[in-house]
Amino acid sequence: MTAPHVLVVDDDPALLQGLPETLRLRMSGVTVDTADSAATALDRIAARDYDAIVTDIRMPGMDGLALLAEIRARRPDTPVFMVTGHGERELAIRALRGGACDFIQKPIDRDYFVAALYRAIRALVRNRRVKDRQVALQSCADELERIVQKLERELPALPRRGES
Repeated sequence: MTAPHVLVVDDDPALLQGLPETLRLRMSGVTVDTADSAATALDRIAARDYDAIVTDIRMPGMDGLALLAEIRARRPDTPVFMVTGHGERELAIRALRGGACDFIQKPIDRDYFVAALYRAIRALVRNRRVKDRQVALQSCADELERIVQKLERELPALPRRGES
């Protein structure tokens, strides 16, 4: 697995400093980018395919739930973790129904969070490998079909598939 690349989005400067440091200390080789708003996050997401995105729910301007919808539209496979200091059940339900991978309450249990993030990234890597293999297999099948069609055109005297 290549080194993971994570985006942390929050309007709280303390979290933008502390959470990336925690990830760097606990996840070998991780690269962490930060964004202090949803607008900045969308710019970063347009430029890079992140292995995971962590976003606060309550932010000025575009909130985390609206950002989640944008991420799902642009990068549907990317795991998104929603973080909030407001432990409202309704928010958690809306986030998870909107496609969030997990809902994390502040103060963040760092052990739980790092383990959940690591599992989500591993699952993403496995899914990408499966998709890459499916594309490769389909390409091989298409190439074999083209070869068969070419041979059938070049050797018209031979019986075709399915003929006796």
